[in-house]
Amino acid sequence: MGKRVLLGFSGGVDSFYSAYLLREKSFDVHLIYFKLLKTANPERVRKSAELLKLPLTVIDLSDEFRKAVIDYFIRYYKLGLTPNPCAVCNREIKLKYLYRLMKELSFDFIATGHYARVVYVPEFRRNLISRGVDRRKEQSYFLSLVEREVFDSLLLPLGDFTKEEVVKRAKELGFEYRGESQDICFIPGEYTEFLKRFIKPRPGYFRLRDGTVLGRHKGLFYYTVGQRRGLGIPYKHSLYVLELLPEENAVVVGSKEEILKDEILVWKLNWHVKPEELVGREIEVQIRYRAKPVKVRELKYLNSDFYCVKLAAKVEAPAPGQVCAFYNGDLLIGGGEITREGAGRWKEA
Repeated sequence: MGKRVLLGFSGGVDSFYSAYLLREKSFDVHLIYFKLLKTANPERVRKSAELLKLPLTVIDLSDEFRKAVIDYFIRYYKLGLTPNPCAVCNREIKLKYLYRLMKELSFDFIATGHYARVVYVPEFRRNLISRGVDRRKEQSYFLSLVEREVFDSLLLPLGDFTKEEVVKRAKELGFEYRGESQDICFIPGEYTEFLKRFIKPRPGYFRLRDGTVLGRHKGLFYYTVGQRRGLGIPYKHSLYVLELLPEENAVVVGSKEEILKDEILVWKLNWHVKPEELVGREIEVQIRYRAKPVKVRELKYLNSDFYCVKLAAKVEAPAPGQVCAFYNGDLLIGGGEITREGAGRWKEA
């Protein structure tokens, strides 16, 4: 009690109620607003802080955000990959800089408004992230790339609440709720319109795996793996995007059966628990936010930090570039990136 905590504060309902809960538990709360865009106006943030009667510091990280998140987002679409800007932002910006500030200013904790929980797990002798109680909203998936050491100092006040409870209680405190924020904070409209400012659309061909050309596409970034609608290709059965190939500017399409996979390649693994500590434990993976977790049948380490993940059931359209989160029950035990690179070329270590 009385411990000092830096809370990442957006001025939205989740960070607002998180701050209130910590204050009510006698934490000495200091609000930190990271300005991620040059055009961002922190006026609403200041009003929320005033309502809470808590000190607020505004820090401009717009240059860092552009390099770490926006440039990454654009680069991945150029490569025919599907980026996950929220997971990368948590690792490279929000939690990274909160943690750094905590150390520099000698605070005791950091906190965010994520719907997840921090729990101490005796058998692993460390803090880990666990799923939040609101299964429709819980956000542990987006924390899978964050370095585990951060969790020793992290508070997640909303993990035991539902979104509905948070909104209701925040309104009772005088908070003006304006609904959910947009999916990608730096894109106000369609992401394809945003990308057109940086990537010149290059029309190419739709083709089957056997090379049969079926028509022309508008440009790779208009399509994602697993997409069915909007292809505009007349065919004897429904077609789905199987793969994006920037090296030949082709969109490979095929049947529903062809997008179902029981084996995926994952790299850039960020383990919260060492793999050797997981021997004998049931592991599940989640290949996108809100996707149903699937049991892992076998986890094979390949050279150069690649893992071949063999699944007990098929998953639909694992997209290269997306985050693959690993769980043991409700415990988040790590995360990595789904990739097509190295497929068929990497030998087992």
